[in-house]
Amino acid sequence: MQDDRRPEPSSSAGPSRSQFKVAIPRLPARHAPPPTTTKSRQRDRVQRACRNCHKRKIKCSGGLPRCNYCEKTDKSCVYERPRRDRLATARDRNQHLVAILRDLSSRVSDDDRRRIDDALQDSDDHVESPTSLSSSKTSIAQQYEQHSRLHPFPSSSTHGPHAAETSPTSDRSSLPRLDGVVSEAESADDDTAENPEVVEAGFLGQISEVQWLQSLRSRVQAAETVFVGLTDISPHVSHPASPIFHASPMSLSSSPMQQVALINYYLDDAGIKLAECGNVFELPPEHTARLLFQCYSRTVQSSFPILPATLENQLHQYYNLVCNGQSIHCPQKWFALVNLVFAIGAKFSHLVQADWRADELDHVIYLSRAFQLLSMNDTVVVLSTPDLSTTQATGLFAFYYMVVGHVNRAWVMVGLAIRAAFSLGLHVQEPDDSIPPARQQNMVRTWWSLHALESLLSSITGRPSIIPNEDITTAPPSTTSNDPSQGGPGSATDPAFLNANSSLNLLTQQIISNLYTQRRATPSWDYLQQVIVSLVGDLDKWAVDFTSQFHPDLCSPTYEQQREKLLLKMQYYRLKILTTRPSLRRIERCYEAGTDDFTSLDRSVAETCIQAAQDVTLLVASETNVKTLYEKGPWWSMVHNVMQALAVLMNAIACPDHFRESLKGSIHCVKQLVGWLRAMGETSMVAGRAYQVLYSIVKTSKPYVWDAVAEVFPDEVAMVLQQPASGQVDPRYLSWPAKDQLSEALFQYELDGFGNYHFHML
Repeated sequence: MQDDRRPEPSSSAGPSRSQFKVAIPRLPARHAPPPTTTKSRQRDRVQRACRNCHKRKIKCSGGLPRCNYCEKTDKSCVYERPRRDRLATARDRNQHLVAILRDLSSRVSDDDRRRIDDALQDSDDHVESPTSLSSSKTSIAQQYEQHSRLHPFPSSSTHGPHAAETSPTSDRSSLPRLDGVVSEAESADDDTAENPEVVEAGFLGQISEVQWLQSLRSRVQAAETVFVGLTDISPHVSHPASPIFHASPMSLSSSPMQQVALINYYLDDAGIKLAECGNVFELPPEHTARLLFQCYSRTVQSSFPILPATLENQLHQYYNLVCNGQSIHCPQKWFALVNLVFAIGAKFSHLVQADWRADELDHVIYLSRAFQLLSMNDTVVVLSTPDLSTTQATGLFAFYYMVVGHVNRAWVMVGLAIRAAFSLGLHVQEPDDSIPPARQQNMVRTWWSLHALESLLSSITGRPSIIPNEDITTAPPSTTSNDPSQGGPGSATDPAFLNANSSLNLLTQQIISNLYTQRRATPSWDYLQQVIVSLVGDLDKWAVDFTSQFHPDLCSPTYEQQREKLLLKMQYYRLKILTTRPSLRRIERCYEAGTDDFTSLDRSVAETCIQAAQDVTLLVASETNVKTLYEKGPWWSMVHNVMQALAVLMNAIACPDHFRESLKGSIHCVKQLVGWLRAMGETSMVAGRAYQVLYSIVKTSKPYVWDAVAEVFPDEVAMVLQQPASGQVDPRYLSWPAKDQLSEALFQYELDGFGNYHFHML
């Protein structure tokens, strides 16, 4: 191999090459910059921002005695102490107070010593060491994890041997705020979210008479008093609460929704009651079924013709076959519809104190049967595509909850029914020759019944409608069924009455949308005045067009004709109150502010509102007693009508300088309506609670405000329900052929191989 090494040159070969090299020093190594740590990143930040900077979410310099922002804005600069320091201070203060109480216990009387010992004992029971607190948190977390493994989805309802009731106070920590706004004062302690009354009542808009009473209370309440809240009303209807109240020291500084909850007299906070009903296919005896069905059909069906026209005949044939010992199969939804009708009829029988009425909670039994028959606790069933029977049953659920005073639940249920009707296309008119005329008429009446129910509940709760009027193309139910053989509850309804009632419901939606629905851009008062005048004109035009159609030539109208007139008049005056209420409210605010910033038009419209409330009083007082008032009037919303008129009249009385001409009439009407409300409170929990609201407003107001009406609010009132008694039956509720021997037999059901139930006579 050739050697690549070259021989070194000799020193004699000329100058060396190394003599021309220059030594270059080594460059220092480039070290990577040190990693940025959290401490170095936050070196320019202070440990704790002051209150002003924290509230505005800006950078705080942390200067003392004031930071840069507080120095520039000339504000007081306060730095919050750490939570651990605050807890230590609170613990030291607590120990100091306990030591003082122990020292005082040896110097006071025996009663005071006993009270101090009890208080100290209670505080010792609630005090836990940090170790116990951490262990308890761990155990709770373990229990929750175990529960999540065993029950991944919470059950919607339970059916035990006793009445199952969902308490409004259960799981209150998970309930969100309804207004969506957390103020500065409520950021640390949110009482509204944990208040079951606020959550169960839901949002109530300015159209609600509850809001009107709240504005009245805040205006006339004495400054040195606290609001007297309602006592807890027992869920058992047999023992209504008397007007005994407890003071609520937080009411003066509570949130607006809490204040409204104190005035709210509806019973949504009572919870949902479901009972163990045994055999869900069991029906009451024929005599009881006939009476319950007639209570519904003679009072409800004309205003809300939601039931199929053939249901009454089917029920009659059902009992005939049972008496003959024949076997028959009916769908579960048919049994559900019948039980819902029985539940509503049973509630009416208790309101009028019918001699034949059953147990006070029989309507809960019927409702529970319908609940199980429709599998309302099954999410798969609830979310499945509905049919017409399910839509009708959901609407009856909503009507039942409105009847028992649960307007929030009623509004939710009618929303479900309306959306189910959307899925069936009931809101649009599409001619289909394949559908029999009787079924088409049933679909039309079902839609307008749900629309009427939603309009009523929206006007009570102040919530917007699901569908605007211009999106409805279904013709009003102005004609009855073309099949005269069907008969049933809807065959005797006057077509003119149905058309007039539907027109009023459409006007209701216009009033809510134009006057009470909040918009992004607030309209001017001049614009609202024009809208009010236009809506009042529409109401007056309706009165001219429809009232002349109700048999004007008859000198002695029939009972049904009198009832239809009363229903339409009551609804007409109710809508006139809603339309003219904003003008009255404007004068109330001017009276409160001590100004005259209103016009003669405002005063005239406000007087119209007061006159409409007085007309409601005349309608109510035209009946002889509460029983006839319920039978002829809208018994499902009678308390609402009375309280709406009372709210208007009492607001007018509280502004005597602006309504001197109508003051005397308003005082007289308030006395009459309060008397009727107390009479209704003997059988109605909602009416009894409404009277308590008025009583509390009067008793906590300035003394001179209610001098003229104080006599109708005695200090001691006892309301006791009468027990059922046997007696004669009103002949108006006996449309089925009466039999000498009533069928009192119970039925035994058998399940065949196809999953259907059959019954045989025992």
